[in-house]
Amino acid sequence: MDAQAWTEVWSPRRPLATDDLARGCWRQSREHALARRYLEHSPKALLSMLVIDVDHDDTVLRALTRPMTHPMPSWIAESPTGRGHVGWVLKTPVVRTDAARMEPMRFAAKVEEGLRRSLDGDVGYAGLLTKNPVHDDWVTTWGTGHAYELGELAKGLGELMPRTLPRRMVDASGFSRNCALFNRLRVWAYRARRRYDDRLEWEEVVAAFATNVNPEFAVPLPAAEVAQTARSVARWVWRRSFDDAGFRAVQAKRGSNGGKKGGRVSSPAQQEARRRTVIKAQDARRKVTAAQMAKDLL
Repeated sequence: MDAQAWTEVWSPRRPLATDDLARGCWRQSREHALARRYLEHSPKALLSMLVIDVDHDDTVLRALTRPMTHPMPSWIAESPTGRGHVGWVLKTPVVRTDAARMEPMRFAAKVEEGLRRSLDGDVGYAGLLTKNPVHDDWVTTWGTGHAYELGELAKGLGELMPRTLPRRMVDASGFSRNCALFNRLRVWAYRARRRYDDRLEWEEVVAAFATNVNPEFAVPLPAAEVAQTARSVARWVWRRSFDDAGFRAVQAKRGSNGGKKGGRVSSPAQQEARRRTVIKAQDARRKVTAAQMAKDLL
């Protein structure tokens, strides 16, 4: 791997990029983004690279000292303090749009967590922007030019890769937060969809719900990630929606199956209690300052 090879495999068409995280980021042309200190490493529809933030002053040593507990990185972009980002290029990107399957997303989240454990990376890193490895402000150490399949990375990680992802949103980190938010929205949207007839209104409601539950993460996702996930779920459920009669038939079948397994339906009081909990969380953690967003992105 070298600067030219990295630029060729770096695939976003209009990536988010910035020179100062505290001032936010915005979408730019590839040419302009490559001149920025920080840029989006994967297209918004695909996960084409895995990046770990190492918040220690010996990033290169952790990434390259043998014997390694992780596969050889594609690159390491290090700041003058020794802290840096370590990245791996994926041969087969993981789809993360409304057409995405949950299993590949979960598998990618497990691999990412294994890489983080190997490097003792920052659990709060949002994974949206990376230090631009071709920018002069960073000291870049180039690694292998081999593009990895997720299975290759998983095999190299061994026992470091978790067998399951956290069940609670508050315990999720890295890309597993995207999976948790996607699943939370999907389950809620199936029930909520039948109350809306206007597509634009529906997408706004899903976006609002996603924004409200995002603070349940110990380190919330960046606003851009939340909006992207909400848009994917809203469009996916809208296209696969059905009328009230169909909805009642499906719910009746699910209720019957649940009854056989000992399941139970929440009472109106329980539903109201959950609604109030969401409202309280929304009021308590309504806004995130620009500095906090920058910390999440870094």
